[in-house]
Amino acid sequence: MTTESKQQTAVEDIKRSSNFLRGDLRHELDNDVANVSNDGEQILKFHGIYAQDNRDVRRERALKGEELDYIFMIRVVVPGGKLSPEQWLTLDRVASEQADGSIRLTTRQAVQFHGVVKDGLRPLARAIDAQLMTSFGACGDVVRNVVSCPELQSNGTDERLVDITQHLARTFRATTEAHWEIFVNGDKAASRVDAEERPFYGDTYLPRKFKIGVAHPEDNCVDVFAQDLGLIPGSLEGVGPGFTVLVGGGLGRSYANEDTFARLANPLAFVTYEELDEVIAAVITTYRDLGDRTDRKRARMKYVVADMGFEQFRKEIESRLGRDLRAPLAIPSRFDANDHLGWRELSDGTHQLGVRVSAGRVRDDDASQLRSALRRIAESVAPTFFITAQQDILISHVAGVDRARVDEILTRHSVRREDDLGAVERTALACPALPTCGQALTEAERRLPELVGTIENALGQRQLGRRSLQLRMTGCPNGCARPAVAEVGVVGRTRSTYDVYVGGGARGDRLATLYREKVKFDDIAVVLGPLFERWENEGDIDEPFGDFMSRVGVE
Repeated sequence: MTTESKQQTAVEDIKRSSNFLRGDLRHELDNDVANVSNDGEQILKFHGIYAQDNRDVRRERALKGEELDYIFMIRVVVPGGKLSPEQWLTLDRVASEQADGSIRLTTRQAVQFHGVVKDGLRPLARAIDAQLMTSFGACGDVVRNVVSCPELQSNGTDERLVDITQHLARTFRATTEAHWEIFVNGDKAASRVDAEERPFYGDTYLPRKFKIGVAHPEDNCVDVFAQDLGLIPGSLEGVGPGFTVLVGGGLGRSYANEDTFARLANPLAFVTYEELDEVIAAVITTYRDLGDRTDRKRARMKYVVADMGFEQFRKEIESRLGRDLRAPLAIPSRFDANDHLGWRELSDGTHQLGVRVSAGRVRDDDASQLRSALRRIAESVAPTFFITAQQDILISHVAGVDRARVDEILTRHSVRREDDLGAVERTALACPALPTCGQALTEAERRLPELVGTIENALGQRQLGRRSLQLRMTGCPNGCARPAVAEVGVVGRTRSTYDVYVGGGARGDRLATLYREKVKFDDIAVVLGPLFERWENEGDIDEPFGDFMSRVGVE
């Protein structure tokens, strides 16, 4: 496989000439213009920032001859979703001071702020840096925020496994000091050592983003098969503890390029803790060297594996390592995703409460004052927080004497608990989509509650109201809410229609199948109706919808 005969994209030139992600950002942030240049937008992504505009007022402003309402989204890296109470309170404060008053939890356990104006980027970066957080590397052509099951960190007994997410984040983070020079004026909140860029990045970094996920050996809440590189902890007799490494997953695709597709990762090998970094580096350098830099729509790791063929890819990794790889362990038989909601006791005697966050949007509104509740809990109980890959939040390491206090605060702020949630509402995911995301073709987050309601109503009419159903909705086919592995995936197709997929499941090891194209929003539940009817009449007792659809097929 080669791309030598094609011209590399303009983004590759921008990266190469950026002086390790500096570009002209310092001067662009200092001027009075509300936005940045195209080159600046590309470099900003590496700093965790996307240039956007408020699309709700785009047409109105254009008719008036006004410039766009330029805003920025800034994404904070939170390895494994773990936050101290002080860090959470800082995020809460900047939500009011620099953003739109909300905190957005992502499906990669990161935090996003929307509606930030250019003058607010540096104050926000300095505020989070003071609490040892950063947006650097949350976007861009690098290893992104490393996700992991919160159970590994909050309730683990193997210290190496408890620390694995932080270890991977440290090991594969870019080393350029550009972010702190530009956004934090060179100030360093903790000891940092200036270093040359890591050799597996070089001066042009990776062809596109690279995602790593660490699953629990009995819980695939992070959708490990959807990662560029996934890890499943295990132990091999005669070798000891380590990980089954999976490679080549990814769910995004492009309507404009028929040669793009969703793909699940393949089990590559079993590796020990001592071998892990070397094997991951070999995978990354293979991607760096063989990934397509001529077409960004087809530049992801999954296409390297698919185009080479998995066996040839495995041989390439072995060649770079200079040794053979062990066979991977079998995928665990018990591997359904846990939503982590409700109270549970941890191994150290403290307690953890999982709280549902609809579409990941933490805010105060007429229905619930979740943001105020979490602020009060952080101040009075000082727990550890975990963001989950389901966009929810865990209030962890709560002393037994503080449980009642946490319950009282949530009740007083009208925060709904797990027993109050509908069977679809409990696990439904959505991307932000309109009005901020520049990739969105149509709505997702803002219309998710309505879609959840109509589907729950359709289930209730068929005596299926008590059965859970996994729904995921996105405003475009990039797949940020992972609809391609959902029991029901709703994907924006045009300004007013969606494609509907069915047949994924909680294990995340099966791609959903396209059922209907270009369905209007109001017709989605209607279109699904005949499938629900078959599920009720033909499904086995307690058979999940995705398993049923996979068994009987989609017509």
